Amino acid sequence: WYKALPCKQQLAMSLNLATESSEKNKLAGQPSFQSISEFYAGKNVLITGITGFLGKVLLEKLLWSCPQIGHIFALMRPKRGESIGARLDSLLASKLFDRLRQDRPDFRSQISPLQGDLFEPNLGLSQKDVELLIRNVSIVFHSAATVRFDEHLKIAVQMNLEGPKKVAELCERMPHLEALVHVSTAYANCDRRVVEEAVYAPEVHPQKLLDAIEWMDDDVLEQVTPRLLGQKPNTYTFTKQLAEFYLTDRFSHLPIVIVRPSIVGASWQEPLPGWVDNFNGPTGVFAAISKGLLRMMQGDVRCKADIIPVDIATNIIISSVWNFRLFSRQATVYNAGVGPGNRLTWGDVERITPEYFVCNPTQSVIRLPKASFTTNSLWCNINWLFNHQLPACLMDLWMYASGRRTVFVRVSNRIRKSTRSLDYFTSREWVFNNTNVLSAMDRMSPSDRLEFDCDASKVDWRLYLERYCTGVKQYALKEDLDDNGSARAHIRKLQRLSLMWNVLLCVLVWRFTLKRVPLAHTMWVLMLNLAMSLFEKLPRLARS
Repeated sequence: WYKALPCKQQLAMSLNLATESSEKNKLAGQPSFQSISEFYAGKNVLITGITGFLGKVLLEKLLWSCPQIGHIFALMRPKRGESIGARLDSLLASKLFDRLRQDRPDFRSQISPLQGDLFEPNLGLSQKDVELLIRNVSIVFHSAATVRFDEHLKIAVQMNLEGPKKVAELCERMPHLEALVHVSTAYANCDRRVVEEAVYAPEVHPQKLLDAIEWMDDDVLEQVTPRLLGQKPNTYTFTKQLAEFYLTDRFSHLPIVIVRPSIVGASWQEPLPGWVDNFNGPTGVFAAISKGLLRMMQGDVRCKADIIPVDIATNIIISSVWNFRLFSRQATVYNAGVGPGNRLTWGDVERITPEYFVCNPTQSVIRLPKASFTTNSLWCNINWLFNHQLPACLMDLWMYASGRRTVFVRVSNRIRKSTRSLDYFTSREWVFNNTNVLSAMDRMSPSDRLEFDCDASKVDWRLYLERYCTGVKQYALKEDLDDNGSARAHIRKLQRLSLMWNVLLCVLVWRFTLKRVPLAHTMWVLMLNLAMSLFEKLPRLARS
């Protein structure tokens, strides 16, 4: 009911509750309580990675739930001849910002894009912009990163390790700095089954790697990469752990907060249920399932799928600064995972997503949506060859014969590469202890618990996966939800073809078995004779 209220009524209610709590604290001799919205009031913020999935939601949530926030500076770089101003306007035109446009049409005035680049010295900022940030910013959210699992180590280090270093060096010059929030990943320490809210020392010292990157050529670096990674599955998790240690070691004098989301998925409630705009992680898997392009991948159906909705992850990021500054300076790491209760498994994903996409199909489905996980790598490879690659070759052959461009083998190879990078995470399970997140939730007022919901244990996973699949169709694939008639007719056609194919396959296998296996032929004749004998006796049994 609270979410259904207009923005101004929500804000008024929040302020009233905060005032009541403040008066109670004064009577008890405690410091005055400050709501999260009040904490951010008047504070100027710098956000990196604002064009990323998490960065967009963070920007929207700060503007929506903290309307009295000061100014938001967004570090952006031009792309394909498009200026940073044009990129920001295009970003803000997304449906993600619909409620802000309706409630506060002038919210654009609170955002200033600054041209910069993590690969450049001093973040590629002009001296004027550097002085502007030093003079005004008090909170920095660093969410920019390369999230490609197969990224070349040099690029991953420059983006995920050297980038945070440059941001921290800028923060050293900010006299009003209250927090530097580094968005990491829960899998930065994936070589440990139980991950506490603590920073772990890596096997390779970050500074030594930074020094080596400067003189080592790409070929040599590629050869030594497997040895450097050790037990880490990819360069992403490797460089994320290095960045955590480097920041807390080299910049220990700064107020650094590290937030580690697990697998960030579509939104649960805000700003739109199921909102997602990229194909990273589970989103790409769901999109491939919806089109019938992915039917099996490696994974354990019993393992936990630690998918954290992006709106809950964002709320944890925002509230972590509030908790760190007002209550606990020792709470510097926040594991933003689902927690021990309310399990979602890959078996649930295997069962629910195909069901949904059969009932609510996407356009241009190639094969009937179906998905399964297996822990047997040999069976997965065999299935991929005959159930994915062979059909893709046949479809490309048909496309070539009809004079059209071949695409299916290329798409199949891309899906295979993407799913193989996820095998490590779908075949294992971790425990991410989240004591600091739970403590922050306990300190929130009732209104803040509603407005900045950090509790993933209350998520209805079936409903969430249905919303997720809807978001994949509506926002990622950009398909019209109302135009389902032709898609459903196509699914019914595929179901009939699948039934006919299965019947034909059974007949062919049975015929082959009868001819090649004498025992099967003998049993078949025996069954036919028995059936004929029973059929002949039926009239006499009926008369008696």
